[in-house]
Amino acid sequence: MEPLELEIHKKYIERLNVSFQTTETKINTLEQLAFKYDLFFLDAFGTLYNQNHYVYPGALEMVRYLRQKGKTIRLLTNAASQPVVKLLKELWVMGFDFLHEEVVTSGDLLTLENQKQNIQEAFYLGRETGVAFLEAAGITFSENPKYPVVILSNVVREVELREKAIEILKRPNSKLIVLNPDPWAPSIDGSRKPVSGAFAYYLIQQTNAEVIYLGKPFTTIFSEALKKFPKSTKAIMIGDSLGTDVLGACAAGIDSALILGRNTPKESVAEDEVKLGIRPTYYLNI
Repeated sequence: MEPLELEIHKKYIERLNVSFQTTETKINTLEQLAFKYDLFFLDAFGTLYNQNHYVYPGALEMVRYLRQKGKTIRLLTNAASQPVVKLLKELWVMGFDFLHEEVVTSGDLLTLENQKQNIQEAFYLGRETGVAFLEAAGITFSENPKYPVVILSNVVREVELREKAIEILKRPNSKLIVLNPDPWAPSIDGSRKPVSGAFAYYLIQQTNAEVIYLGKPFTTIFSEALKKFPKSTKAIMIGDSLGTDVLGACAAGIDSALILGRNTPKESVAEDEVKLGIRPTYYLNI
């Protein structure tokens, strides 16, 4: 885990104020998990797919197996750069047959958050397609919003956009809303790179803005997904990240299964767990 990535995840842990299990993590098969759990939350990018490629050979088979066993599946994703309809089309091409009601994205949480914030306009940083989440929440994009609000869904390279965001966030009572807290993400070639969560951290260090995080590891995305099921439902989160998937599951009070590979290498997972104080309930090979 990169030093800056570790620092960001520790900030998330402080913000969530959670404690973690100290019992030894077990290695389980998908068949064993299917026997124990009713509801499966699945991470998307980095776990099931990456740029229209399967990340792990058994990703598609995992989803198909859970459906064959009659398990309930929900995709819990920090994808906030494109509407769910477009995401679904890309997944369908790959053979993942998710329905719209089976997908919970951090971008969609903006509508819920704005019921509390009542934001009319904001400066937006991210891909153009991500503006759809602002529109759904009733927020208009503005280069000079009346109230100092910046909404971030992705890294931007343009220096003038970064400088504009910092200028807005330096104003009194400013807010930074982060739609995707992921600090690092894996590439299909096996490398890893800083993404929106790391960019948000950069903006935070430059300003005194209030920060609102939507998406994993923060609990709203889990509570929104869980509220449609009885409290007795046995749920588990399957993902590829200690600092978002596993941490988020722990904060939400559910079990987790960590897939080792590109984003969390088997060789370094023990060291990362010690540094963060985080352990998944299980390791899972697919």
